[in-house]
Amino acid sequence: MSTQTLDSLCGVNPETLGTATPMDMEFRYLDISAVTKGRIDWSTTRLWKYADAPSRARRRLRSGDVLLCTVRPGLQAHARIRQEENAPLVGSTGFAVLRPDLAGDSGFVFHQLFSDSVAVQLRALETGSSYPAVNEGDVRRVRVFCPEKEERWRMAAVLDTVDEAIAKTEAVTAKLRQVRAGLLRDLLTRGLDPHGQLRDPIAHPEQFEDSPLGRIPREWDIEKLAVACSLIKDGAHIPPKRVEAGPLLLGVQNMIDDQLQLTDADTRVPWEFFEAMHRTWQIIPGDVLLAVVGATIGKVARVPSNFEPFTLQRSVAILRGRKDLLENDYLEIFLRGSYFQSLVKNSSNATAQAGLYLGQIAGLNIPLPKPEEQLLVSKQIQEQEQEICLERTYLSKLVALKSGLMTDLLTGRVRVPETIRVG
Repeated sequence: MSTQTLDSLCGVNPETLGTATPMDMEFRYLDISAVTKGRIDWSTTRLWKYADAPSRARRRLRSGDVLLCTVRPGLQAHARIRQEENAPLVGSTGFAVLRPDLAGDSGFVFHQLFSDSVAVQLRALETGSSYPAVNEGDVRRVRVFCPEKEERWRMAAVLDTVDEAIAKTEAVTAKLRQVRAGLLRDLLTRGLDPHGQLRDPIAHPEQFEDSPLGRIPREWDIEKLAVACSLIKDGAHIPPKRVEAGPLLLGVQNMIDDQLQLTDADTRVPWEFFEAMHRTWQIIPGDVLLAVVGATIGKVARVPSNFEPFTLQRSVAILRGRKDLLENDYLEIFLRGSYFQSLVKNSSNATAQAGLYLGQIAGLNIPLPKPEEQLLVSKQIQEQEQEICLERTYLSKLVALKSGLMTDLLTGRVRVPETIRVG
């Protein structure tokens, strides 16, 4: 298998701003913080004059350059410059700038930086424990699988195509989430009439009235969550000892993509602890879970059906609507809504340690349509959720496809046939 060093394919740090740089030279500065695994968030960058720029702003960048992040390289804040900016572009000295000798190699070199082989080499070359980094000389000696140039370019074209599909799917998912957020806001303030249409406060102001929650439909009630819920509880206050067999102990780390999942579920509690904790109540499918402590405060998930026995850490609260007043689907929607989430944010900002007490939750007001309207509201949100779920599933397949292609193509295990052309 043919391999080459990076410096045999690229110039390394070919242009640096030196002392002769005019003080009034203006450029856009790209720092490591603006890059996440190949993605550049240009909105976080800004224009600087050389005289005022950070001392790390020294690497002159051009279209086609590939940036290898040499500081904490395990985070893979590598990137590729795809086009020239209106102003000159300058990168941080925390990047090693790789300028391919052949312009067509830009994509190939970029994808190789995310290969397992390069990750292993960079990890072995790191120096320093609290601030691990790789020096320029070691970057030059990193080796990559390197077939003939035509095959390199075909490999890059295949991986670029998958990347583009991933980016488009992420954009669609983000748009659907925005639509859902807007619909959520409307449904929680206007509701649906008997025909399933949003009520119009401008065309029919007589259908609305002022309330402690703002203007809401006249036929809605307002209740405290303490009244509308039959259960508001939190999880275990005392961390139990770990055992090999017993019910799982889950927490906010298991609230993933609006669902309760068993990812990283490796802590189990003794059966006697579980039985003592749940002597007077049980967690049942459909219960609504709310993160009440820490950075994930306000996160919401549901208890799925067919789950093995489990209990929860105290960082998660369990809420259950009263059958005659509050549907759990509607309760979940309310907790996700901007009104509740703004209260969560304000409450968490008021203390040094972000957290919600059960008493705070119980004392909050919730707007209550009639149960049949709650079901209509829930149905509309569920339809939106299904669209998002489909896109999320497709995205997962694309990510898995790319992972497999990276393993196969960038090691030479599978060769790209000549019938695949670039462009």
